[in-house]
Amino acid sequence: MVLGAHVSTAGGIHNSIKNGDGLECDAIQIFLANPNRWESKPPTEKVVEEFSEAWEDSPIIDVIVHDIHLSNLASPKQEVLEKSRVQFKKQMTLSQEIGVRHIVTHLGSHLGEGEEFGLKQLSESYDYLFEHTEAPDVIVLLETTAGQGTNLGYCFEHIRDVIGMSKYPERFGVCLDTCHVFAAGYDIRTESDCDATFDKFDDIIGLDRLKAFHINDAKSEYQSRVDRHEHIAEGNIGATAFSYILNDSRFVKIPLIIETPDMNTMHGKNLTTLRGLINKN
Repeated sequence: MVLGAHVSTAGGIHNSIKNGDGLECDAIQIFLANPNRWESKPPTEKVVEEFSEAWEDSPIIDVIVHDIHLSNLASPKQEVLEKSRVQFKKQMTLSQEIGVRHIVTHLGSHLGEGEEFGLKQLSESYDYLFEHTEAPDVIVLLETTAGQGTNLGYCFEHIRDVIGMSKYPERFGVCLDTCHVFAAGYDIRTESDCDATFDKFDDIIGLDRLKAFHINDAKSEYQSRVDRHEHIAEGNIGATAFSYILNDSRFVKIPLIIETPDMNTMHGKNLTTLRGLINKN
């Protein structure tokens, strides 16, 4: 399996490779910019070069970028929409430059304007970005969400519709977050639950669109629509779902990224727990 973690880029994006190697990751996820600020200093040419050299010398197979937290490409507020598009364009451009193929992003929030409005706004934002950004190799991975407040993406139909409305459906994939789908109402606590949920995903979106997992247990309750991650096998989902995913041949080449709490102290333990669930036969 391609197993990994969201890792720190403190001191420069090149340090993310060292951090991933320290956890024996096959894949890592990173932020290219401060996730809580609209403006961030871009990496220097030297840092970009060091990142490329470090990655080339590393066993890490995949690097995935995660969009900043402030982004809302479905926003009805023009100022936020423009800032989100500018920031996302920068991330696409840099991803293309450093050879990263996938950017994970939430679907955003309609802020009371209604889901139909939000999904249309979102799809139009991506069409604009694909047409105005020199990043032909970058694929946007729409992430399943828990559905707090007016957030979009809590049902598979939302993702299907955004892709279906776009003029560029080939530029999309999906990142399935186990905590989020569970909180949104897709049960994965038993093997039969997992069968039903992935069958539904396949029917509505298509498993060929599934390009990454966020592997997180849930502190939140089933159908709570609350996004709260927990350590692997210590939350309300439990170990069965993770064993199912880790041992399913359909997912053997898909990056499985943990975003569990306490990155600096607990990522190693959570990855060890996951590795222990892989059948050795």
